[in-house]
Amino acid sequence: MRTLIYNITYYSHNKSIYIMFADCNFKCVGCIRKRFLRDHHLYRENCVEELEKLRLETLDSEEFIEIVKYAKRELDLRKAILGGGEPTFDPMFCDIIKALNLLDLKLVILTNGYLLNKVLNCIPKSSIVELSVKSIHPEKFSAYTGRNKRDLNIILENMDSAFQSGLELIIETIFIPGFNEAEDIELLAEYVAHNLSRDVPLIIDEYVPIPSAPYRRPLLNELIDAKKRAEKHLKKVVIRSSYTRRYLGEIHLLYPKLINSGKHEITSDPYV
Repeated sequence: MRTLIYNITYYSHNKSIYIMFADCNFKCVGCIRKRFLRDHHLYRENCVEELEKLRLETLDSEEFIEIVKYAKRELDLRKAILGGGEPTFDPMFCDIIKALNLLDLKLVILTNGYLLNKVLNCIPKSSIVELSVKSIHPEKFSAYTGRNKRDLNIILENMDSAFQSGLELIIETIFIPGFNEAEDIELLAEYVAHNLSRDVPLIIDEYVPIPSAPYRRPLLNELIDAKKRAEKHLKKVVIRSSYTRRYLGEIHLLYPKLINSGKHEITSDPYV
């Protein structure tokens, strides 16, 4: 059976793979895939041209498992992170999760949360679910994602279900100047604290400018202000941004293969 998986990168610093899916049920205005089709840490001068020439080809399930087994055997793989597009939108999602779990890997699912209730039972309780909330305001949520504003309620209900199930839940949002700013993020933090727990972590991601979207990159002081406001409600709030980069290790492209497929330095931790 063919999956929607089209890109797999390996991170040496935490022995993880980042698995990317080729489709999504949201049409976000500022989606980073509009700028970087593949893992953006691969976009270095020595391989950009090759990356741009690659056709988007998805893996069948057997090919995928062989790649993961290779990484487990040769690279001491310990963690699998499933991310954008939207992992839960893949009809093979539960089969992929089962196969990864059989290989004794720590699983991290990055999701918009809309379909989470459909797949919750197949996610091992040892997994981490990082659920992204684009805006706590229904109108803004709809404007950014292209979904009906009522769909935000489904995501919030699924957030609660994930939390009640005992999964390790992390909430993520993006600081978007002029759209999702400190006061909006504080309201999200307040909602999480009131409806789930003050112990649920919140990640504030820096918006990465997309040519087709009108928003700029936030300033560091804006991110810090949002963090401080969110910390009034939640015990753990983290900024994830280019301002806090540090050397972590190397990134290897496992699929697809490049002719010039050498190692690339990774200087920020984009995923859990």
